[in-house]
Amino acid sequence: MIFFLIALFVFLLDWNIKNYIEDKFHMGKRKDIFNGKVTIKKQYNSGFCLNFLDNKKELVKKVTAIVFGVLALAYVIIIPGKHKSMKKLGLSLCLGGAASNVLDRFKRGYVIDYFTINIKPIKNIVFNLADIFIFIGSFITFLTSLSDGSSIHPNIEE
Repeated sequence: MIFFLIALFVFLLDWNIKNYIEDKFHMGKRKDIFNGKVTIKKQYNSGFCLNFLDNKKELVKKVTAIVFGVLALAYVIIIPGKHKSMKKLGLSLCLGGAASNVLDRFKRGYVIDYFTINIKPIKNIVFNLADIFIFIGSFITFLTSLSDGSSIHPNIEE
């Protein structure tokens, strides 16, 4: 149950921030926070990461829906199993973030990104929290898969 709540928290946190940004920020408005280390601004992303294939909205929708479905299936298979708490955490972070981005894409036709981290190599990339949770969750899932010698599928012999 805790892992479902983590996924739900991630989803609701990002979804509510996106709705706030959509309502309160116009394109071009910027607000620096954390002593200028982070900038809040609104940007629409119709493609994959970095607007890749933004001119192919339907393809992007289909691919993200399929990937989300595979992730949800892996989640349903892994969560009831014993042990593997870190892998469950990783999948929960991924699922919550992916759910927010997929809903955004299907409801609005694009994903709302809303902050930049003002570090030279990435200062021009606009993210949302869902992206960060997906990255962290993927990293945790990958590391735990390496350390236990498995993939994301459950060990049938458990």
